[in-house]
Amino acid sequence: MALSGRRILIDATGASIGGGYTYLVNVIPRLCRAAPDAEIRLMLRNRRLVESLTPIAEREANFEIVDLPTVNVGARLLHTFAAMPGLAADWGADLFFSVGEVAPLRMPCPSIASFRNANVFTSEVTPLTLHDRVRFVILNRIARLSAKHCDRIMFVSEDSARWIGESIGLPEAKRAVIHHGIDVEQWSNAEPYTGHPRPYILSVSSIYHYKNYVRLIEAYVQVAERRSEADFPDLIMIGDDYDIEYRAQMEAARSSAGSLAERIHILGSVPYEEVKSYCKGAQMFVFPSYLETFGHPLLEAMAAGIPLVASGIDSFREVAGDAALFAAYDSVDEFAVAIEHALDPNVAADLVRKGNAHIEAFTWDASVARLVNLFEAVIRERAS
Repeated sequence: MALSGRRILIDATGASIGGGYTYLVNVIPRLCRAAPDAEIRLMLRNRRLVESLTPIAEREANFEIVDLPTVNVGARLLHTFAAMPGLAADWGADLFFSVGEVAPLRMPCPSIASFRNANVFTSEVTPLTLHDRVRFVILNRIARLSAKHCDRIMFVSEDSARWIGESIGLPEAKRAVIHHGIDVEQWSNAEPYTGHPRPYILSVSSIYHYKNYVRLIEAYVQVAERRSEADFPDLIMIGDDYDIEYRAQMEAARSSAGSLAERIHILGSVPYEEVKSYCKGAQMFVFPSYLETFGHPLLEAMAAGIPLVASGIDSFREVAGDAALFAAYDSVDEFAVAIEHALDPNVAADLVRKGNAHIEAFTWDASVARLVNLFEAVIRERAS
């Protein structure tokens, strides 16, 4: 049996909502089933994650949650570096897996860290406040130290493994790539959202400057001004507010749209389950972000069976393949052309067909199988 008798300690104390949440709620139950004879202990500090994963702990005999109190970043890092090695030793962990860019420097067992936050490794493409610059410089140095002491660093795309690996001088032998997955049935069988009175174009992602929403609004307005109001869909943007300044820029772009402003809807946070309905009911999905290591909303849109327009960054091309129309992230005109092109019923049907075929390569079961293989390989390497 996979990982039979092994104890796997997973540190997700830095995970909250967004990509970390999506990853854990999908991977943990499948990991428990893939390795029924292993013991899996997950450390969390986020109440929403604890509530979402507790039913799994109640159902799966080989899984437990350690619910730690919420603390500031400094206290969390101190706990990781100072206390985690002792906790792993006391429990007799056979492997330590960090769902983030931070791992202790001296562990009594093999260790793996997942590097997926692009902000930690570059500041060239997005403006940062002084506070953010200092924070990311510190996190970058911590990530570099963690990478040196881990047995393997896991990336979610070939693109991010290449550029992040090169930026921190990580040997290729220490890089492992495991794509995220998608539960196609959950998204394809979702009930379409009926709470909006008009057809709509959808974009979903937490609000940060690099999500590029202002250009999306400007591209939408450009297309809408060329089309009749009767046959043109609204624009709905869903995402948690993490960047107050950029949210203000989005509101300003919306206000500048004149009479079209009432067709542009910035909804903020929406429960994860409702996002499926919004996606299923959309006429098109647009993902304009220019700094991503993967881009999970691409899979969600393909699974929901809607045409996809995205910025042409390398990670998006890797994930979406030929199932999307791409535009240069810094070109409003290119996004406008791509959106208008995807409104053509024949083009839309072709994109959906390609998406249905392409997404077969991205399942959570396959992702977890590769994760289990990575765990076993690292444990064997350390033992030998």
